[in-house]
Amino acid sequence: MIDSELREHAEDLYVVEGMTFEEVAGATGVHIRTIQGWSAEDEWRKRRQERVGRKRALKESLEKLAESMVAQAETTKHSQDVHAAIGLAKLTLLQEKKQAEVSPAVALDHPRVFLENLEFVAGFLKDRDPEGLKILARNFDALITAFKERNEKTT
Repeated sequence: MIDSELREHAEDLYVVEGMTFEEVAGATGVHIRTIQGWSAEDEWRKRRQERVGRKRALKESLEKLAESMVAQAETTKHSQDVHAAIGLAKLTLLQEKKQAEVSPAVALDHPRVFLENLEFVAGFLKDRDPEGLKILARNFDALITAFKERNEKTT
């Protein structure tokens, strides 16, 4: 795979498939810091959030459409309206079942995400701002303690 194709594939795994940086690195054979760098350069997180927002908006639109179709079927009692409402209801239930099978609800692993991001920051500072890396190193224990305290409050 050419480097640009590999990068695009990695982006799709993260943005579209919802994989973590670690999973993308494992699937592509690219070092996790490289994956994180590509993500930062191309704003993968922003693209993932936008995609999630679009999916949510589409789901809400479909729910409104289904409600409207059911109301119309109840009012008109026309067989086409009733059939369309039933078909959409079946499709919605099938999609929800499929989604539950494909991606069961998984709790976000805050410590892993924190460490992935910290590793990225350390790598970035090592290459671009060695003095910044020294500051991070001096404050590392306090940073970890603060993260643990905050994470305990949210769980």
